[in-house]
Amino acid sequence: MTRLILFAGATALFVVVTLAPPVTAQGAAGAPAAQGGRGRGAAAPTQPAGPAPRLSNGKPDLSGHWTNPYSPNMAGGRGGAVDPKTRQPLTIARRAEKFPDDPRDGQGNIKTFDLPYTEWGLKQWRTYDPVNDGDYAGNCLPFGMSRSINSPHGTQLLHHPDALAFLFEQNTWHHWVPTTAGFKWPEDLPPTWSGTSTGRWDGDTLVIETKNFNGYTRLDTAGHPHSKDMVLINTFLRTDANSIQHTVTVRDPKTYTQEWMNVRTWTKKPSTDVLMEYSCDENNLPGIVDGAIKLWKAPESVD
Repeated sequence: MTRLILFAGATALFVVVTLAPPVTAQGAAGAPAAQGGRGRGAAAPTQPAGPAPRLSNGKPDLSGHWTNPYSPNMAGGRGGAVDPKTRQPLTIARRAEKFPDDPRDGQGNIKTFDLPYTEWGLKQWRTYDPVNDGDYAGNCLPFGMSRSINSPHGTQLLHHPDALAFLFEQNTWHHWVPTTAGFKWPEDLPPTWSGTSTGRWDGDTLVIETKNFNGYTRLDTAGHPHSKDMVLINTFLRTDANSIQHTVTVRDPKTYTQEWMNVRTWTKKPSTDVLMEYSCDENNLPGIVDGAIKLWKAPESVD
């Protein structure tokens, strides 16, 4: 099997792929810096799309290897933030206004007023500095549910009437979502990097709510913040054999004054494109030890 080996510097990561087509240079969250390569998804199938397959319970089967659109900045760019009620661009006071000190985000871009922040949320956005403070993703720690879905490289979905499993190529992580009506997680589960998810059906749309976060992660490569009390809502509607309509809504009153959403389309990868092993620690751990990669430390307290 082909291997991916990851190296991270202070602000950039690089992926080396052996015995496979080349992959482009990457950003701080393992994201391609330019279009093309596997991170943007292989070419969509050329045959006409048939109907969406169904599970034994009659619901759409989401199983497959999918191109989940690489979304390093959920506030703008392709599939930027919209109002969930209207699906129109958000109305934000001081939109695109820069801060006096020109702070940079996780992609190296100058930060602006780009989302409807609370006072607390704005402080988290302004002070996020992965170069000088270290980036948890560059330290090979879990990206979190949002940043994993936003990452490149593709995601395998395994679907059963009782559950859905996400197999992320990014760092070979997984996330399990029970969909059985009435399922309850144990009440004493500790907060986690990726949160705890439950799924339910709204017609043919699978609605996944994720909560119980540890508060250490960011929503995307740029570094948009969230609190530990965020509820992340993902919906998936398989419209045909080759496409899934996907939305993600951020509900976090501590960080944002209103809910906001991204709307995307996932496309089926060809059968020749398979999940590859992704090893971050192999090169990053020595870099952390010798100081080439800034050591990230968890905050002493999480609000």
